[in-house]
Amino acid sequence: MDVPFEVLIVDDQPFAREGLISHLNWKRFHGTLCGSVSNGAEAMDFLQVCHPDAIISDIKMPHMDGIELAKKVHESPELTDIPIILLSAYQEFEYAQKAMSYHVNHYILKPITRKKIEQMEDILVELYRARETSRVNLINFTNGNWIKEVSKALYSHDISKIENFFQSSSFLDFMEGKHCDILGTQLIGCLYDYLADLHFEPNALQASRNNSIESFCELPNTAQKSNYIETLYMDVLNFFLQKRGNNTDALYRYAISYIDANFTDINFSISKMAAEMNITLSYLSRVFKQSTGNNLINYVTEKRIDYAKTLLKSPQYSIRKAAHLCGYADDGYFSSLFRRKTGMTPTEYRNCQL
Repeated sequence: MDVPFEVLIVDDQPFAREGLISHLNWKRFHGTLCGSVSNGAEAMDFLQVCHPDAIISDIKMPHMDGIELAKKVHESPELTDIPIILLSAYQEFEYAQKAMSYHVNHYILKPITRKKIEQMEDILVELYRARETSRVNLINFTNGNWIKEVSKALYSHDISKIENFFQSSSFLDFMEGKHCDILGTQLIGCLYDYLADLHFEPNALQASRNNSIESFCELPNTAQKSNYIETLYMDVLNFFLQKRGNNTDALYRYAISYIDANFTDINFSISKMAAEMNITLSYLSRVFKQSTGNNLINYVTEKRIDYAKTLLKSPQYSIRKAAHLCGYADDGYFSSLFRRKTGMTPTEYRNCQL
């Protein structure tokens, strides 16, 4: 569906405003008039309730001239992306120089002839096409898989993937355009959706989300906004990586102490241990392997076999009794496991020690 290209006209002369409205070929640039005001001050009031795609403004006007209007639009975070076409009877370089300092790249000298009208239409066609390209790219971008990819990187704490996203041309191009606030707000939302799944206190999290969005939107330019989003993500990821590192060490140490205290219990199992620690067995096994270089089951087995060796050095313990004291209810399984680990049966090992 075609989205009209909205234009605001600013001129203190009613006949000049009416002349532009009637002589412009609005269909050329899919245009529609969204407002017509007599000076810069009225234009600024109008811009509080309407965000046009372009402004056509005279320079010399009472209360607030076109240069001052361009300055205020350029300095406003909400309005700075609106292109301005300035009309002037002044040929002095200083006016054009001032206009360019506020990123006004379109400057047309009066009187406004038919040729000047066509020149203005050419500019508006160019602006319309640029807006459409940006709008279509935004739709394609926001309908794509980037949210899923960013979310996946958050849950896996993949800092390099997040960094690559923030350095991508897609992110940088959109953050430099008029849709900066839309993309930034979506990224903040994605980050806080991730935090919500970690069971933070909902009211505090919502207050933090609102504050982050407000702080982001109040920043004066797109460069600072891009940096704000990237910093927000990196701060959260670094915090959880550090916390996970601390938790990993704590989990490993707790698992070691738990095993040392319970491995001789016939009812001991690593599944039960993981359940008591409120984590999955797969995660506990991964943490243990990363911390010790040893498999969790192997560690428990080695503890039991080492203890069995100590018991077998004393004749007071039968093979069956030694198996039970090491945590094995089935002495046949114990004997088979002992042989596999030591190369000898329990009896052969005992005979070597006595």
